[in-house]
Amino acid sequence: MSQTNSEAKTAFVRYRGVSKSFGDNEVLKEVDFDLMPGERVAIIGPSGSGKTTMARLLMTLEEPTSGTIEVDGQHLWHKEVKGKLVKADEKHLHQVRGDIGMVFQHFNLFPHMTILRNCTEAPIKVLDLSKKEAEERAMEMLDKVGLADKAKDYPASLSGGQQQRVAIARALVMRPKVMLFDEPTSALDPETVGEVLQVIKDIAKSGEMAMMLITHEMSFARDVADRVCFFDNGTIQEQGPPSKIFSDPETDRLREFLSRFDVGSNRERETVEI
Repeated sequence: MSQTNSEAKTAFVRYRGVSKSFGDNEVLKEVDFDLMPGERVAIIGPSGSGKTTMARLLMTLEEPTSGTIEVDGQHLWHKEVKGKLVKADEKHLHQVRGDIGMVFQHFNLFPHMTILRNCTEAPIKVLDLSKKEAEERAMEMLDKVGLADKAKDYPASLSGGQQQRVAIARALVMRPKVMLFDEPTSALDPETVGEVLQVIKDIAKSGEMAMMLITHEMSFARDVADRVCFFDNGTIQEQGPPSKIFSDPETDRLREFLSRFDVGSNRERETVEI
């Protein structure tokens, strides 16, 4: 499904005709999608609709079966050689994905490292920052997520919500131009969900980077996103501003999906795996 409200030449991320299959299971079907600089896009939809695969392709954790993805005008999975697109090598993938950060469902912190070292390891090794510069940047980001006082602690001493906030700080330290959030609250205790969502909202307000927010928190999507994309059966079934998507959906399928949620209170009306 083509996106009609964006000029491709100004999109920071572009998917064109992207499909992805796992064996006989086609989870994405010729998807066209643009993410503009500074834009916040929420991706919603039922389990198995292709939401997470969209992010994994951009993070180069999965390779598209067909189609192309561009980041800041450069092909991600391909490179141009003598006017033809050929499969990119690892060096090219590493270079292009350098502008992308991701926060996963599970925090994936190194248990044997302090919170500060968890946040400095990548900038030192990947960005070649000095230890001093990396620590200054890490402390700035830990302060942004409200955990500067935990810098010397280890992950095991933190709650799940605090660990996820550290994971967000760790991604921000790399100063990405695009941040991907893959259902960042799904592994959290309900009591800690709010603190993580508030941190993401605060980051979104700064408008410093584009964001792809894969979420089952409908009220969060409504409050944070500039645009909402509803995925189902491997395609974008409907997209638009939150006011339109949540208040006046066009398709029966989206109306059915949203009927399972009370968007006002952010609670599911029935038990649904999203």
